[in-house]
Amino acid sequence: MLRIKDPDASLRFYNDCFGMHTVFIFNAGPWTIYYLGPRDVDMSTTGTAKGLLELYHIPSDPHSAYTNGNDYTSPGVGFGHLGFTVPDVGTVLERVREFGYEVIKPLGESKVTQMGLPAHVKDAEVVEGYKWVFEQLAFVRDPDGYWVEIVPQVVKPPPS
Repeated sequence: MLRIKDPDASLRFYNDCFGMHTVFIFNAGPWTIYYLGPRDVDMSTTGTAKGLLELYHIPSDPHSAYTNGNDYTSPGVGFGHLGFTVPDVGTVLERVREFGYEVIKPLGESKVTQMGLPAHVKDAEVVEGYKWVFEQLAFVRDPDGYWVEIVPQVVKPPPS
């Protein structure tokens, strides 16, 4: 579950850009819950479906700051990011850019500053094997500032 500020913006990101769809909406009165899933999921298959996402909107709370695990400017740590496996990361990044969303970490890069660590961790020693994997994935930012990781369905081994 992710808390969201603007349902229209979040639904545009997850449904229109990422290809999910709203399975159902539950308006509980003081808040609304949006259940999203793959396009082949409907109410009858939610109990066995994979890849569901719950978006939680409290309209009476538009000015409260959201903090996630990648925001080290506020105290505490917590949720870090969502991840989606996709057939082609580059194609997804093109779509993200077309929709006007921010790419935090593009393909082909593996800087420590892109790995979601606190700002004071600049010279961490990251093993070469992880750097190789990290170059094959990307991160984008959703409308509420959450990081979304885009991972290839098949991670290529390092060249021999």
